[in-house]
Amino acid sequence: MEIEKLLDNNASACYQCEQARGPGCNTFKGVCSKSPETTAIQDHITWLCMQLADAAVQDRANVTDEQLVLFNRAMFTTLTNVNFDDDALMRYAEDLTAELTALGVNGVNKSAAEAVATLKDYGLAHRIHKFGETVAGLRETVVYGIRGAAAYADHVFVLEGLDPVRKETWMNVEAMAELNKDDLSVDALLGLTLKVGEANFGIMAALDKAHNAALGQPSFAPVNTRPVEGKCILITGHDMDDLHKLLEQCEARGVNVFTHGEMIPAHAYPALRKYKCLVGNYGTSWRNQRKEFPLFPGPVLFTTNCIMPPREDYKHRVFTTGRVGFPGLTHVTNGEFKPVIAAALKAPGYTKAEVEAANAESPLLVGAMHAEVLSHAGKVLELIGAGKLRHIFFIGGCDGSTPGRNYFSDLAEAIPDDCLILTGACGRFRINRVKDYGDIEGIPRLLDVGQCNDVFSAIKIAVALSEATGLAVNDLPLSLCVSWFEQKAVAVLLTLLHLGIRNIRLGPSLPRFLTPDALAVLADKFALKPTNNKDAKGDLADMLAGEH
Repeated sequence: MEIEKLLDNNASACYQCEQARGPGCNTFKGVCSKSPETTAIQDHITWLCMQLADAAVQDRANVTDEQLVLFNRAMFTTLTNVNFDDDALMRYAEDLTAELTALGVNGVNKSAAEAVATLKDYGLAHRIHKFGETVAGLRETVVYGIRGAAAYADHVFVLEGLDPVRKETWMNVEAMAELNKDDLSVDALLGLTLKVGEANFGIMAALDKAHNAALGQPSFAPVNTRPVEGKCILITGHDMDDLHKLLEQCEARGVNVFTHGEMIPAHAYPALRKYKCLVGNYGTSWRNQRKEFPLFPGPVLFTTNCIMPPREDYKHRVFTTGRVGFPGLTHVTNGEFKPVIAAALKAPGYTKAEVEAANAESPLLVGAMHAEVLSHAGKVLELIGAGKLRHIFFIGGCDGSTPGRNYFSDLAEAIPDDCLILTGACGRFRINRVKDYGDIEGIPRLLDVGQCNDVFSAIKIAVALSEATGLAVNDLPLSLCVSWFEQKAVAVLLTLLHLGIRNIRLGPSLPRFLTPDALAVLADKFALKPTNNKDAKGDLADMLAGEH
């Protein structure tokens, strides 16, 4: 699109993620390589979603399920590292415009150029000028929380439709509609953050239930990280249903499947690990794609999000599905992965010589979701009572490439042997190869609770310990150190705040949209703490002393 000349640098700046340069990525491609025009179209989609939410709240009786799903999926496409395809994004804008017109809303039909040209009227820079930094930052927190929750809800839609999360989807619609008001106070916005957190908690619970119903109850499972001889496909993102369909289609063709990033917890589900073609996990987190993917001898399938612009030397073998989009890549739909399998059969795959030359690596343990861990609750309580288990840490969240993230590996390495570590999301790769953490009388010290949405498991574990010990969750010997990056992290954080969990440490730095004044409000209300990136051991000493 030839619309760069229309972009106002301030109006088009992206403030979404923790890695934004300066006050925001704007006059150049962002850290994620998203262009200013893509940012502008995503902002336009967000504005359209706000108008759809407002119209839906005013005329609830006439709102269709399709409109609710469109609202959710359109919000999902505006997440960091989901969709870089401007044409695909504009189709969402056009669909939203059509639905708004059907609901009697006028004045929303704009071309891409017109949408970008008018961003000065509702971009973030405009909102900061209009509302002030505190209110603008809190408003962005609500929007980004809804975006993160939308990603999790989309998984539920795929597995079970709208019904399991209808209530929560409406809660997010209502919160989004409120943002059309210009007179929202700080207290009102804090209420909206907790409302979105409550909605996301219900969505994560529904997704946990849907995954278990479709794939079986997850349990401890070692995951191979070595190459396996044969043709192969690498699947990344978060969508377990896509993986299930891929495995069904690969089993008969003799094509091996490796998971990547947030797909590694798939090995914990019995309905997935029954497939012989699910042979292991390759690579680490999303941030290393451009180093690791050129070395993988087969095609890569992206589901849901966390795509980085692929390098030219492997771009031809990258496929997208679902909400993911990138210009020039092949997009497959409806779970029909024949093009991906065909590419795998043409690719070299792993040879016997490569397998024999590979370094020996210990398997990675996954599957510490709530049912598995709570089946060992008696032993855990016994260890606590006997003074053999002193403290439990959650160290995980989104990974990234900004300086300071070695804090999390330094912290994990320094934690004493009489403590357990829960981890999850792609932040796990900062700590799961740091060392052999061993066990405490048969209980593994490093417990992987799953994907970012599986923080629900960590919550269930904490609540169960609270009930068993009679201590409030905030009084448990439990500390949360969360690595921060994008909007799913916002949704999860708001869920934790909704549940009343305090003293959460966030790091290594905070996203640009969370202005200092807005952060001060949240820190005062919920006792949020920044990580001390230069002194992980100092933070550790404080946490062990009871300053969670």
